[in-house]
Parts: sequence; C-alpha cells; structure tokens
Amino acid sequence: MRLGAPVDADPLDYAAYAAELVRQGYRAAQCPPDVTVNDPDKIRHIKRVYSERDVMIGEVGAWSNALDPRPEERKKNIEYVAQRLALADELGARCAVNCVGSFDLRLNYQAHPENFTEACFDAVVEWVRRVLDDVNPGRTKMTLEIAPWTLLDGPEVYRRLVRAIDHPGLGVHLDPVNAVGDVHTYFSTTSLLEDCFNTLGEWIVCCHAKDIVKHEDPTTVAFREVVPGKGVMDYRTFLLRCEKLSPDLPVLMEHLETVEAYREAAEYIRSVARNAGVTI
Repeated sequence: MRLGAPVDADPLDYAAYAAELVRQGYRAAQCPPDVTVNDPDKIRHIKRVYSERDVMIGEVGAWSNALDPRPEERKKNIEYVAQRLALADELGARCAVNCVGSFDLRLNYQAHPENFTEACFDAVVEWVRRVLDDVNPGRTKMTLEIAPWTLLDGPEVYRRLVRAIDHPGLGVHLDPVNAVGDVHTYFSTTSLLEDCFNTLGEWIVCCHAKDIVKHEDPTTVAFREVVPGKGVMDYRTFLLRCEKLSPDLPVLMEHLETVEAYREAAEYIRSVARNAGVTI
C-alpha cells in the first residue's frame, strides 16, 4: 500500500511538494489544489514531477452536492463533479471522490430524512451514471465515500449502488471510520473492516486512514475523529487487508489539524505496518 498525507510545503510548488512527500516517506498524495481540467500545462507538469518521484495521486476531490434540491444548483454541482472526474482521468489519479449527496441545502453529507428513501437511491444512480456517461473515464474511477447521514452509510448499500449503476468507470473509496454508525460497529471494528473488504474489495481503489472515539457524554451515541492510534480502529486488520488488495493501494490521512498530528499518525501507522509485515 502507499501511505499519503498533507505535508508542510507549498502545494503550488509541485516539485518541492512532491519532494517533501518523498522526504517524509509518503508515496501517495491528494491532487494539488489549484489545477483544473482546463490547465493542460499544469497537468503535464504535475504528472511529470510526481511520476519522477514515484508519488501516486490517490484522489481528486469532487466535493459537491449532486442531490441539491434546487434544480439549477444540482445541475451546476453535477457538472462540477464531471469536471473533477475528467481532471482525475487526465492526471492518471486513482479516483475522483464525492459523497452521494444530501437533500439538505447546506452540505453534501448533511442529515435529511429523505436521504434514506428509494427515491434518493434512484437519484444517486441517476447522477452517477450521468457523470460517468459524460466523462467515460479510462484511467481513473468515479468513487463515492461512505458518510453516516447519507444514503451511503455502509458496505451493503454501497454494493447495491455499484450493481445498480453498473458502469466500469465506478469504483469504491473506502473510509471505514465513516461506516462506524452505532455502538455495535464501534466495538467491533475488526468485523466492520472484514465486512467492508469482503463486500467491496473488488472495487476498492483508494482508502482514507482515520480513527474514532466515542464522545465523552455517555448519554448519547456520538463519535469524534482522532489521530490514528488513539481510537478503536483495528489498524492491523485495516493495513493487512489493504496490502492484500494491492501493494499500490493509496491510503490517505486527512482531517488532522497540525503537521505534528500527521507525523504522530504516520509513526503509528508505520509501526503497525512493520509489525504486520506490510510495506507502505
């Protein structure tokens, strides 16, 4: 597998950023923030400097609410997702990634009661098919990320979506922390991971590496993200299943607040990998 994380360097200086990734022992990264599909010179430059350093672009963020209940906003957002997928294809990134969306006006992963209806399932199938048919990617995959307040809240519905969409350009971006949705999965992350990889493994092209703990208030069921190694996620199982799937699978850390937190997380993940015999 290929571990990746943000590093303390100018992401717009592509060569320097890629060099810093290598210096810190990373072999995967997110897409630089300023490039679009209409920047062919930038795309060629990024591909060259990352390739020369053997750094894989694991994902291109396509974060946009493709289920926005306002027709014009939804149309605009779906077009944006298509542009990001086209960029991922030009870059040779492993995937473009988005949530399935929400009928809420605020966020693409915001809670809304209609997110869990058959009408929502059909709407997700429709927008993903539209994007895939418009772009028809040949070097990358369109992927969706599990998010607990959306239709896509676990591996079973993910498999159902993949089969319903039925397009070779669709893959799976696995963020197992986002599939921890109740006390049962919280206390059984080994089983959760095995279920995710057994159910979705043939389609997984990228993963997120995070961790999770329960909220301090025991009277409610609530969780929060923490630095990998400080939560309940079974990292040994996670890394072993990633490595078994592909030695080139990009596994990207995210959402940490400081450079020091990313270094701490990387040290933990590397120590688990060494003990498990996993190359990162």
